Amino acid sequence: MQGGNPLKRAHASACERAGVADFTVHDWRHHWASHCVMAGIDLITIMRMGGWKSLRMVQRYAAVDTTHMHQAINKLR
Repeated sequence: MQGGNPLKRAHASACERAGVADFTVHDWRHHWASHCVMAGIDLITIMRMGGWKSLRMVQRYAAVDTTHMHQAINKLR
């Protein structure tokens, strides 16, 4: 019987089969938070759904890409 975390093992195996390097289970939290922001979900809701206790942590996890920023700027025109 293998030791360790079965979720991490399954994730590592899936990444290997897909040819994805350097993407951890923890990286999914960053990915999820970023997509929530880009989908227009407010930070308070993301904070509660993600289990964070502060908006600062949401801001640390969430990032937006340049395409999303350009789209936001274009809305102001």
